[in-house]
Formats: sequence, structure tokens, C-alpha cells
Amino acid sequence: MLKGFFMRTRTTVRTCRLAAAGLSLGLALTMTACGSEDTDSDADAAVEVESSAPASESASASAAPAGDEAEVKIGKTLKDPDMGDTIEIISAVRDFPSTEEADLIAEGGEVVLLQVKIKPGTEYGGRISEGNFEISWDNGGDFESSDTRLMTEEMTAAKRTPLEDVQRRDGGEHTGWIAFQVEEKADTYLIEYERDGAKVIGSDKTIAEFTEQVEIPAS
Repeated sequence: MLKGFFMRTRTTVRTCRLAAAGLSLGLALTMTACGSEDTDSDADAAVEVESSAPASESASASAAPAGDEAEVKIGKTLKDPDMGDTIEIISAVRDFPSTEEADLIAEGGEVVLLQVKIKPGTEYGGRISEGNFEISWDNGGDFESSDTRLMTEEMTAAKRTPLEDVQRRDGGEHTGWIAFQVEEKADTYLIEYERDGAKVIGSDKTIAEFTEQVEIPAS
């Protein structure tokens, strides 16, 4: 496998949100994108990430009262044809009883956990992370990024291991949980998985963006 670096810029044209996840390709790729604002450097020297903290607006979905924790099965598999990645959305936990997010829950929000299993492709390098996943509570009108780091201790105590970044060079299968703090509780949610498009440096080859959505059902 050829070595190089891949610059990834995440751009999402929806109301008040931008998110990013680092991605490097073994064929020395650079991302194509339009309009982002703030930049952060990934810990991996081979990756540069351009990102902006997401913001949200009040959605139209009706808030539902807090309920008891319930796990719902999803069983949806996404296959990225260009990168060779396989992402299985196994299940989701509705109404996760978070002490950390008690105020959000009391105000009509909900903590949703998503269990995923990732088998990365082997042709390219780079990583897949929680930053590739977002959630919508208003049928796709707005999407919000995950923020698992705020929930790490509570998730671990509940025996739901947080997802760690998956490096393609490591291969194998990787299972973990992602946490979403939803401001407007809804009966169902949409999860969007997005991997930005890329261009191979020194050639005319491009890799198209890959995006797919999965529904989280009611508990």
C-alpha cells in the first residue's frame, strides 16, 4: 500500500452545523470541500482536520416525556463502495439515564446511544470515528454531531464501551457505542453516516462522497 497523507474537510449544508472527522488515504489524497471556518490538527501527523463546532436551532419535533431506558434493534449495514468500509448499525439505546445530562433530559431532551461495528477497508489508510455520525430529530431538517467524550464514564459504568477511532491500517472489526445529546426528543430519529469526497494527488482520479441514513425506531 502506498503511503501518503489525506486532508479532510467536512462541510455540511444544513442549518447551523459543521462537523469534521479526520481521514487519510494511503494513495496521498486531499479532500475537496466548500466553505468551513475553524481548523484543528488531528493527533495523527498524517491527518489534518478542518472543523467547526456545531450549533443547533430549535426543531419542530414535539418533545416527549422522559422514559425508561430501552434498547432497540436496528441491524442495518452500510457499505462504502470506494473505501471498502463496512459499518453495521447494530442497535440504539433510547432514554439513557444520564446524570451528566440531567438538565437536558428535564428540559425535554434525550440521550441516545448508538452501537456500531466497523470493519475498515484495506486499500487506503485513514480513520473512521464518531465524527462521521450525526443525528436528526426533525426528519433530516437539522443534524447534530455526537459528543461521546461527555458520556465516557457513564457509558463505561453501564457496560457500553465508547467507540474509539478506527484506523484502517489496523484492519479487523471494531465495536463500540456513540452518544448523542438530543435537545428535542422525538419518536424516531435519523442517523447519518458521511464520508467526504476526495481527490487523488497527482492524478485525475476522484473518490465520491458517501452518505447514507438509518432510522432509529421508537422504543
